[in-house]
Amino acid sequence: MPELITRRTPIGISACVYGCPVRYNGKSFDVLGAMGREKADFAFTPVCPECMAGLGVPRDPIHLTGTGQEVLLGEAKLKTRRGHEVTDQLIAGSRVCLETLQRAGVRAMIVKEASPSCGVYKARVGKRRTESSEGSGVFGAMLLETGWFLIPDNALSNPLLWWDWRRRLHAWLWLSDRTIEGARDLFDAWHVVKFIVQETDRPLADELGRALAALPKNPGAEVLTSLRLRMLDALRKPSTRSRIAGWMLKTYKHHAKSGTLDGVDLHDLTLDSPEFRANVMTLAAELTLLERISFENDLLFGTSPVIYREGRRVKARDEMREPSHLPQETDEEL
Repeated sequence: MPELITRRTPIGISACVYGCPVRYNGKSFDVLGAMGREKADFAFTPVCPECMAGLGVPRDPIHLTGTGQEVLLGEAKLKTRRGHEVTDQLIAGSRVCLETLQRAGVRAMIVKEASPSCGVYKARVGKRRTESSEGSGVFGAMLLETGWFLIPDNALSNPLLWWDWRRRLHAWLWLSDRTIEGARDLFDAWHVVKFIVQETDRPLADELGRALAALPKNPGAEVLTSLRLRMLDALRKPSTRSRIAGWMLKTYKHHAKSGTLDGVDLHDLTLDSPEFRANVMTLAAELTLLERISFENDLLFGTSPVIYREGRRVKARDEMREPSHLPQETDEEL
C-alpha cells in the first residue's frame, strides 16, 4: 500500500517568486504555475529578507563580496550597487524571516536561486552576472543550517521537474516523521523510500542497503539517527527525465507481471504511447495518474511511494469500501 500524508504541508517561499512585487526593481515572478491544482495542497508563507532588512522597494540591488556562509562568519560583506554596506541589516532581516517560518511550522522552502539573500546552491558573488561562486546567499546559508528540504525556484520550470521534487518532498516529510525505535522500523521505512534512491543514485542506494543489512539486532539511537539522516539526504537528489520514465515503466511492468494489476481500472494510462518519453507534460500527467490509481487501489508504486491526499478524501474512500455501505436486506425482504 502507498503511504499517505493527509496534513496540508506548510511551505516557505521567497516572496518574489510567489508573485509579490518585492524585488529591488518592484517586479516579481510567479513560479507556481507548474503546480496546477496541487497548489492547494500547500500552505504558503512568503518571506523576503531584503524587505525585512528595511531596504525598501524599490532599492539599489545588493551583491556579496563572498558567500553567505562567509558573511555569517564575518569574513565577507553585503554592499549595494553604490557601495553602501548593508551586512548587519540583511542578517537581521534573514533572522526575522527564519523565525516567521519556524512559527508557521515550515520544514520546506522554495527559494529564489542565485539571489544574494535567498540563493542556496549557487550565489552570485560580485556585481557582474558572470561572477558566481559555489555557496549560498545569507538567508540561504541560514536555511541550510536548519536541515529543511530546500527547493530551488527552477524546480517549477515544468510539471515533470515539479513532480520529481514534490514526490521526494513527501517521502522526505514522511521519513522525517516516522517513529524509528529499532532496526526493524528503519528497515521498513527504507523499503518504502528506497525505490526513489535506487532511481536517483543506485550506488548510494546499494550502500545504504548494505549498511541496513549489517545493523545489529539492537543498534544504538545514534546509529539509527545517522542512517536516517543519510536516507533523508539521499531524497534531496533530483532525478532526470530518462530515469523517471525508465523506472516508471519498470515499476509498472513489475506489477503487471506479478498480477497485482489484475482487475485494476487503469483509466487512460498510456505508458506505451509514442509521446510518453518525448513530452514532459505527458510524462508528468501519466505519473500523476499512476498516483491516483495507486491511491484508489492500495498499490505501492515505487516511483512515488508517499502520496498526499486530503483527510476527507481518504475517509470518503474508506467509507465507500465498508460493508455497511452496501445495500442491506430488510426483515420484510427476508
